[in-house]
Amino acid sequence: MSKQVIDPEWDNVFRAVDDQPDSITDVLGGIPIFSLLSPNELQRIAQTMHLRRYIGGECVVRHGVPQSGFYVIVSGSVHVVRTSGDIVGTLHPPALIGEFALLDDSPRSSSLVAAEESELIGFFKPDLMDILVTNPELGCKILLRMAEEMAGNLQNDYANLCHMGWSSVAEEDGVGMDPTAQ
Repeated sequence: MSKQVIDPEWDNVFRAVDDQPDSITDVLGGIPIFSLLSPNELQRIAQTMHLRRYIGGECVVRHGVPQSGFYVIVSGSVHVVRTSGDIVGTLHPPALIGEFALLDDSPRSSSLVAAEESELIGFFKPDLMDILVTNPELGCKILLRMAEEMAGNLQNDYANLCHMGWSSVAEEDGVGMDPTAQ
């Protein structure tokens, strides 16, 4: 008999949630990918968000499970755990977790485990797809900011790698170098 694997992202979706945070729109307004949105658009997005509560030690995201959306930590904290079981970091509010999932459904690279009682709000790919169909302008604003944020993150990661001693491909090819610096 095979053991059933439960995806923690969807496991607690039917748990009773007594109340919402004071204002999900306030939380969303502080997230860069929603920075182009008007108050009315933020309210529209808030209606699609899914509030999830986790107890300490509960798995939020399991390594290897296809991505389906992202989370924002509203309260509490979440450990980033590698397959070895090592905790490689702890995230606190208002950390955004897994925003690439809206564009890519590749498997999660790490597990996330609630470090303590925590509340997270989730925004999932089907929600974005619905917005793109029903309100393309709103969906495009979100996608534009996501692309800008991801490009900035990639530039920062590349700069950090160069700072750590990784040679720059552009420098090796002579691309983008200042000709007066030779």
